[in-house]
Amino acid sequence: MSAPTIDLLVAAPVLAPAIGAVAALAVDAIAPRRRLPAPAVGAVALLAAVVCAVLLRVRAHGGGEVSTLCLTGDPAMAVTDAPGMVASDCLLRVTASGALLQALAAAAGAAVLVLLARRRGSPSESPAGPGGRPVADPGVEVALLLATVTGAAAVAVAHDLGTWLVGLELATLPVVALAVMRGGARDSGALNLITTSITSFAIAVVGAGLWMSATGSMRLGGVASWAAGQESALRAVLTLGIVMLVAAVAFKLSLVPFHAWAPTTYPRAGAEVAMLLASVSTVAALGGMVAVVRGSVSVHAAVQPALSVLAVVSMLIGAVLALRARDPLRLIAWSGVTQGGWVVAPLVAGDVDAAVGYLAVYVVAVVAALSVVASLSTDGPRLLEDDRGLLRRHPLHAAVLGLALLTFAGLPPGVAGLLAKFVVLRPLVDQGLWWVVLAAVVAVVIGFAAYLRWVALLLLPADDQRAPEDVDPTATRLAVVAGLVLLAATLVPVILLGTGTT
Repeated sequence: MSAPTIDLLVAAPVLAPAIGAVAALAVDAIAPRRRLPAPAVGAVALLAAVVCAVLLRVRAHGGGEVSTLCLTGDPAMAVTDAPGMVASDCLLRVTASGALLQALAAAAGAAVLVLLARRRGSPSESPAGPGGRPVADPGVEVALLLATVTGAAAVAVAHDLGTWLVGLELATLPVVALAVMRGGARDSGALNLITTSITSFAIAVVGAGLWMSATGSMRLGGVASWAAGQESALRAVLTLGIVMLVAAVAFKLSLVPFHAWAPTTYPRAGAEVAMLLASVSTVAALGGMVAVVRGSVSVHAAVQPALSVLAVVSMLIGAVLALRARDPLRLIAWSGVTQGGWVVAPLVAGDVDAAVGYLAVYVVAVVAALSVVASLSTDGPRLLEDDRGLLRRHPLHAAVLGLALLTFAGLPPGVAGLLAKFVVLRPLVDQGLWWVVLAAVVAVVIGFAAYLRWVALLLLPADDQRAPEDVDPTATRLAVVAGLVLLAATLVPVILLGTGTT
């Protein structure tokens, strides 16, 4: 086996946040508890990751891909030749959709970084988190965030089971530590997260073992599974392995029935951790799901029912239970369940680009919504009823939040959300999967009621002449930036949805 070859530009979206995490810890050791150095290092690392991911998306545009970390002649990556498929010896293979996932992970990580770095003072000011607990060193939080982004960027382009497993867990475990440091004093929701992570990892390991038993290779992708799909005995083992890998990722994507952690963790862990889970961790989960779906080409007909049920049940149950939510973070958690169903739906028809495009719109919208929630939560957790009359008290916040909610619902002026739903439904219609389409339409109608209930509170007059609540200026600026990006995607949806809008 020859020495591996590495293209630094191709590896940069993974290397930049990884190196940044180490640098943030080093800077924090030199200047402990200083407000700016570690976040500044994190910002540079994430900006570099975004720029490199965008450049890679341009290079991979048109259906091509770029690769790195190639292990020519590695027996662990050996596969039987498959007709019409080309085997690659590279562990990281970046397609246009994979590069978009990497850019999303880094950009969403930058948004979370803004929230993590706000409201800090000097050590003498004894900054405290929720419940009066001391906040951890900035370097620790920045390093955990960058580790999460590293995992998401790696799993989005992983081409072998080892990288896939490590990346998926790396995008989850640091969030547990952040939940402990940023959550409520009594219950941060970290127990739910760690239980979910351990369970999903155990299922993933079993699924990976079945995959290797069937294919004899650590390689992911259709070319690896093709030979096993041609033999009945191996086909059964391969199908079971893929179903278990799908189930493991379904935990991360909070799909029903693997969703129970989300509505309990989001409200307890706070806006920062909720944003990290709803954006970066969700990007990692979709990257993991895409890799599994691409690897199931030879047995897709057998795996399709499992994907269909996950998508349909998640869309419907998430939308119904969002109607009962009384606080913003719980509603966004249930919204994440139903939106996760929408993300998986095009994968039922094998359309990866539609799934990635839909997730891109959702991530921008959820960052905008959670930024507004964080900005208004300076005095503690809020209820939906607290937003009654928000348009009169804080018109800018109400405008950004309203646009995000209408994007979730797929209603004008949230045109990007409407087109994203159209892009998801089109491949389902083309393949005649009408029962999935019908369930999606029902979920849309139920979602109208859930999201418009919140929008109506923004527009209604307040019951009393309450004074405008204090707002966090940093979170407000982040909300404005996210709102502008969402507005740009609404006016020019091709930015996020690609050629699927044409």
